[in-house]
This record gives sequence, C-alpha cells and structure tokens, in this order.
Amino acid sequence: MSIEAAKQSLLQRIREFYGDNLLSVVFYGAHLKGGLDEIDVLVIIDEPYDPVKINRVADFIENIKEPVEEEYGHFIAFELYTREEAENFHSSFLDVAKAHEIAYDRDNYFQNLLREMLNPKKTIEYVKYISTIEYIPVDEEKREEQ
Repeated sequence: MSIEAAKQSLLQRIREFYGDNLLSVVFYGAHLKGGLDEIDVLVIIDEPYDPVKINRVADFIENIKEPVEEEYGHFIAFELYTREEAENFHSSFLDVAKAHEIAYDRDNYFQNLLREMLNPKKTIEYVKYISTIEYIPVDEEKREEQ
C-alpha cells in the first residue's frame, strides 16, 4: 500500500488517540524525497498524560505504530515529546528542519518552535548548554601549573 495512505492513517490514529492534547505532527526524513519506505514522524503533545515516558512510548507503539505498520507494511520511526520536552534542544530537530511536512500544527506551535531553534543566537545558547567540554585558554593552563 502507498506511503501516503499509511501517513494519512497514522495521522488519523494520532489525532484520535491524543485528541485535544495534540500539538504537532510532523513527517520528515528520506521518504519525503522518494527515498526509504520508512516513515519518520515527530509527535508533540501538550501535557504528559502519564508521568512515565516509557509508558507513553509503549502506548504509541501499541495503539498507533504497530497497527499502521501491520496494515501498510511501512516501518515507522517516531519521536514523541511533551511540550516541555520539545522546548529543550534536540539534535534530531536538525534532521526535521532539513526536510519536513507539517501534518498538524495547533496554533503554529512547531513552526514557531523550529524558527526559534534555528535562530543563530538561540542555537549558540543550546550548543553551550549541551557542551560538556570546558575550554581553558593555554595561558591560564600554564599559570595554574606553576
């Protein structure tokens, strides 16, 4: 069955499962360029309906991913975030930014999030935050040894 039909079924299941808690559904990756038969999807929900992330992931797999894979025969790779989780920098968003198709975006949430993450000033803040390398100028290092 076609990848487009699989994506429509996936979107429908996501919307039905999350209802008013859904913020964004974004397809991205090689399938948009006619590449792989794998469907990459980013799902962002507003509030965690279960405090344990592994339970939310298991629900997605059981209720959305597996039924669509079985019916359409396309592998689905997904990322599932709450609003709070999505607003932290994720390097995977860089893949999304390269090629994406927004299927659902309440109040332009994802578009605004992506615009903010791609802002050069904001991006450098994220890089500083996730960097674990401490820079020590050579001159200071020599002084400390003496």
